[in-house]
Amino acid sequence: MTTSIVTFRNEFTERVLNFVWRQWCRMGVAGSSGRSDPWVIDPEPVLAFTTDVARHDARMFDEVMDWLDTNGRWINIQRLSTVVRQDNVGDRAVLGAVASWMAERDKSMKWRGLAQWTVADVRKPEESLFRPGMGKTISGSEHADAHFQRYGLVRDTVRTRGMSQSVNMEDPVNIVFKSRAVFGIGIRADVMAYMMTTEGAHPRDVARTLGYNHMRVQEMLVGLADAGIAFVRPVGRAKHYWIDRDKWRSVLMGDQTSTLRWVNWRALTRGLTAIWRETWAIDEARADEYIFSSKMRSAMQAARNDLLGSGMRFVIEDDKGYVAEAYLPVFLRDVANMLNVLLG
Repeated sequence: MTTSIVTFRNEFTERVLNFVWRQWCRMGVAGSSGRSDPWVIDPEPVLAFTTDVARHDARMFDEVMDWLDTNGRWINIQRLSTVVRQDNVGDRAVLGAVASWMAERDKSMKWRGLAQWTVADVRKPEESLFRPGMGKTISGSEHADAHFQRYGLVRDTVRTRGMSQSVNMEDPVNIVFKSRAVFGIGIRADVMAYMMTTEGAHPRDVARTLGYNHMRVQEMLVGLADAGIAFVRPVGRAKHYWIDRDKWRSVLMGDQTSTLRWVNWRALTRGLTAIWRETWAIDEARADEYIFSSKMRSAMQAARNDLLGSGMRFVIEDDKGYVAEAYLPVFLRDVANMLNVLLG
C-alpha cells in the first residue's frame, strides 16, 4: 500500500485541526491565524465540529473553552442544537459537558438547557475525553473535572488561561457576530449577515442554509421588504429576496473594503465529519488496501454533495469510473486538493 491508513489518518487529522484552529484564532482565540481567509465564519457549525475533532488536540480544546468563557454570550444555543441534531455533527456528550461548564459561568438559562438536552448522550462506560492522535493523550486523574465526568468523559479539571480576546467585530470574517451585536442573537441577525454576504435567495434556501424554520424566515424577509430594507424579484414561481449589500456592509462594518463570501459551514462540516469519522473508524490492523479504498469510497459518497455544495469550490472526481482499490489514489488526491483549498 503506497499510503498507509495511519499515515493518511495522521496527515488528514493534522491538517483539519490546523484549519479549525485558524478559524478560532480569527474569532479571538489566543494564537496566530496565518493568512486571512476569504470567507465569513459561521460559529455554530464550527463549534459543533470542534467538539468532535478537538478531542485529538487538548490545547485547542482548552483554548476554545477559554474563548467560550469570554465570548459565549454570542453563541446562538438554539441554532447550535439544531445544527447538532439535524446535521449529526459534533459529539453530543462533549457538547453537554461544555454546556454544563458554561452554565456555571453564564447565569442565563441558555447553556443549562443545552446541558439538559444532551444528558441522554452520557458515555457508558466512562472514557477519556482526549483520544490518541498526533501523539497527544491525556488521562484522567483524581482531580477529574466534574462537568465532564457527569457525561462519562474523564479529563483533568478545566483551567483556562484567560488569554482569549473579545471577538473583533471590525474583522469582516466576524460579520455574523457584528450582526448579532446590532440586531440581537436570533434569526434576524443571521439572515441579515447571510444577505450581506450573498446575492440573496429564496426564503426556503436561506432557512435550509441557516437552520431556521422557513416560514419564520419568509415572514422576516417579507417584513424587511415591507420596510424597504429588502427587495424582491420573481424567479419563476418563486420569490428571490436581496438587499443593498454595499449599503448595509458600510452600516455594520464602516470603512472596511474587504468583500468576503458566504460559505455553507453546515454543509462543509457535514462533509468533513463523514470523512473524519470513517477515517477514525478503520481498524488499521485488519484493513488491507481494498478495505481502505472501500471505506474511503463510502465516506466520500456520503460527503460529496455537502462538500461540493459548501461554496468552497472543491473539485471532487466521480468514483464510478474506478473499481475496487483503483479508487484509493483518486480519493487521496481529492482530499489533498480539498485540504489545500482550506489551508491555502
